[in-house]
Amino acid sequence: MKTRSMKRRLVAAGAAAVMTASILATTATQAAAEADNDDKNSLLVAAGQEVDTFNPFKSRFIITYNTNLMTYDTLVRASAVDYEPEPGLATDWDESDDGLTWTFSIREGVEWSDGEPLTAHDVAYTYQLLIEDEGVRSWNIDFAGNLASAEAPDDTTFVLTLNQPAPAEVLNSGTYIVPKHIWENYDDPADDNINDELPLVGSGPFQVSEYRTDEFIRLEANENYWDGAPGFDEVVYVYYNEPDAAVAALETGEVDIVNNLNPAQAAALEGQDGITVNNAQNRRWVSLVLNHGARTADGDSYGDGHPALQDQAVRQALHHAIDKEVLVETVLDGNGDPGVGIVPRIFENFHWDGGDELVQFDLDEANRILDEAGYELGDDGIRTMPDGDEELSFRFYHHADSTDYATVVQFVTEWWAEIGVEALPEPIEQGSLNDLVYLGEYDVSFSGWGVGPNPTSILGQHTCDVLPETTDGSERSHENFFCNEDYDQLHRAQQVESDPDVRADLIHQQQRILYEEAPVIWLYYQNVVEAYNSDKISGMTLQPSENGMITGQQGFLWAYHSATPTGETAGDGTSTGVLVAIGAAILVVIAGGAFYLLRRRSTADERE
Repeated sequence: MKTRSMKRRLVAAGAAAVMTASILATTATQAAAEADNDDKNSLLVAAGQEVDTFNPFKSRFIITYNTNLMTYDTLVRASAVDYEPEPGLATDWDESDDGLTWTFSIREGVEWSDGEPLTAHDVAYTYQLLIEDEGVRSWNIDFAGNLASAEAPDDTTFVLTLNQPAPAEVLNSGTYIVPKHIWENYDDPADDNINDELPLVGSGPFQVSEYRTDEFIRLEANENYWDGAPGFDEVVYVYYNEPDAAVAALETGEVDIVNNLNPAQAAALEGQDGITVNNAQNRRWVSLVLNHGARTADGDSYGDGHPALQDQAVRQALHHAIDKEVLVETVLDGNGDPGVGIVPRIFENFHWDGGDELVQFDLDEANRILDEAGYELGDDGIRTMPDGDEELSFRFYHHADSTDYATVVQFVTEWWAEIGVEALPEPIEQGSLNDLVYLGEYDVSFSGWGVGPNPTSILGQHTCDVLPETTDGSERSHENFFCNEDYDQLHRAQQVESDPDVRADLIHQQQRILYEEAPVIWLYYQNVVEAYNSDKISGMTLQPSENGMITGQQGFLWAYHSATPTGETAGDGTSTGVLVAIGAAILVVIAGGAFYLLRRRSTADERE
């Protein structure tokens, strides 16, 4: 591998980043100043991802996953201690002997944020949307497909009937309960553009009250929240296109919480007065998706993926030519683990470790696979298809705002070059990149998802049932067009399996199939590395309780609900912050030095 040339390119990229950070710090600081409300105790969280939709039945991005968790309640929560189910809107529940009927007692005295009472009829209406509305159902088919009926015999009783027993699905569905008196007025509850009248009406601890594209999202506290009023008056997500600018804003007190820190940023913040850095195991992975053939549920092919990627041998060879250990050590500075399957190590019961089948980094083996499959090496060092002269030259799309991914691309491109595969990197804005993937117009692209303690929904993205009906890229319940009947059979079996050990084995087998067929190559599970203003904030509950995280929580945002202001001044926040931010951004980069330039990473939130 040509390490020296790669270093030179990374140094150049680092220098460019200093200039970019300086410029973007100005814009971000202005946005932060507008977002902050001097009359309120505001919890300011740095963000980098745009809103996909405020429709909670269709949102997929991390940012809207978080705003949904704060705006709406679910019947059952994932506990802060260990992700186990615990009461939410439902105070208790009972499963029938045949496992088909679930009866929930709905908490009394709960109100929507507009003052209307929340009853079991709202719950029944929400679940009926999943059953009866085709648009909502299709987006949530993996869970909704097993629902038979949803009824509210009175204000405090909700009865859910299933087609097949599925206790884990019922208790971990994370269905956001919406107000019937608002939603029954919508012509199409599956429309992306409905539910955009602010403030949103919900029953959670905060409600989205203001949104400015590329500037901020404001969520006001619900003082009447049934589980106690939040400590802060509001949570505000402030946008920073450049992670270094967000770090500088934390140092000057213009923002209170920053996540996805790279090693140099974390090192620069460690030990600073009033700032606490948290490094915790994550529930999220980063992967490469390979376009192995875009198709509809009827089997019609579309898109323009390279035909060689339809060959499992090519995908396996590419997998052998990626050194994940090196990526973890260089890109993440060791803050993570090499990826294997769809369930991260944090959920160890469902995580599959690959065992004896673990693919090793072996360029000779990768070359052998391609040789045997008939991909001959040309004079230009690039292999050609066995049945023609088309070269193995792949478009390699990555998120334009992620220096992490840009660094990964540098490594992978050079490894693949050594097996006769040309990768053509192209940075693309996140939303456009996702559009291309769902249109099947790509060869290789990055992806990343968060996984909950019940992995059914993420596993369901690879079933034949979620293949799109159309070719316009609008149906996005699938990850990248995978369909395997054996996999689907295992999926259906694990959904209704009540024995935890048997279910875990079924889920392991699903992951083994994905690993062997390699429509996706899981690169790594990266830690959450985050920092917050500990002079201003106290009392944030971590999830899980032991060595847990703040910003990547699942099932309920315990940290933001429990956070309380200390009353300390949170930085100067003056207009001179522009200059301070620019200087701090440069210092952050300099502090990392050559180490940082070689191991640079940054914020890149994607779908959740």
